Amino acid sequence: MIPYDIPIATALIISAFLSIHLDENIHAVVSFGGMMVLLSGLYFALGALFAAVFQLAIGVGTIAVFFLAGEMLSSKKRSKQSFKNKVLGVIVATVLSVPSIILGVTPPIQTAPSSISFSEALWRLRGLDLTAQAFVILVISLGVSIILKRRRG
Repeated sequence: MIPYDIPIATALIISAFLSIHLDENIHAVVSFGGMMVLLSGLYFALGALFAAVFQLAIGVGTIAVFFLAGEMLSSKKRSKQSFKNKVLGVIVATVLSVPSIILGVTPPIQTAPSSISFSEALWRLRGLDLTAQAFVILVISLGVSIILKRRRG
């Protein structure tokens, strides 16, 4: 495994948690974008270049949809989230990532040589995941367009 996979995985968990925890739409979308970039970087570092590129492409589309939906559908009243709550969110996310670091969730490595590389295996298994992500983006886009159409009249 790569030596920096634990910091990337920890940052990935923290940014995913913050994208849910933050109250401000733009901050949550930026945190979600950071999570997508970190996930793509992890795939790239593991040698799955095509999976990294597709993850980044799907992430860009998802971020655009979430940003537009968040800006158009949220109320203009902004509630201030205190710095204390943001720091508490980072601490909770870090604590949530500790068990995966300490317990070692890495699967056992096969000793017999495989005829297929890691990146190829990862790419073959990503088909369902990519299809599901595309479906989620489609459903969100349709939902936003329906809500905006109802608001217009």
